[in-house]
Amino acid sequence: RTSSRDGGAFALGASAQLRGSRLRGVLNSLSADFIACSFALLGEDGCLCEIGKRAVWSYERREAASAAARYVAIALDSTIEQAPWWMGRTLRLLSARTEACVLHGL
Repeated sequence: RTSSRDGGAFALGASAQLRGSRLRGVLNSLSADFIACSFALLGEDGCLCEIGKRAVWSYERREAASAAARYVAIALDSTIEQAPWWMGRTLRLLSARTEACVLHGL
C-alpha cells in the first residue's frame, strides 16, 4: 500500500506497483524521505520536478544522488503570481492527460 505519510511505506508501495519498471517522470510536492524515494523510482533518463518548498534538494545533492536523472525545482507560488495564464494552462494540460490515461499516477 502506497502512503503519502511514511517515506518507507511509499517506497515499498510504489516499487510494488511498478513491478520492477522505472518512471520517466515524477512530480513531487512531498519533502524529507519522499524526495529520495522519488529519485529511486526514476529511470536513468528520468526527470523529477519538485514543486514543494520544504527541504528541497540542492542541485549538488541531486548530482550526488543521481547524475543521470534531471531535477527541476519549480517555485509554484511565484510562477502562479508571475504567469497565472501559464500555470492554468499547464494544470489543465496535466488534467487532460490524466483523464486520457496518458499520465499515470502511482
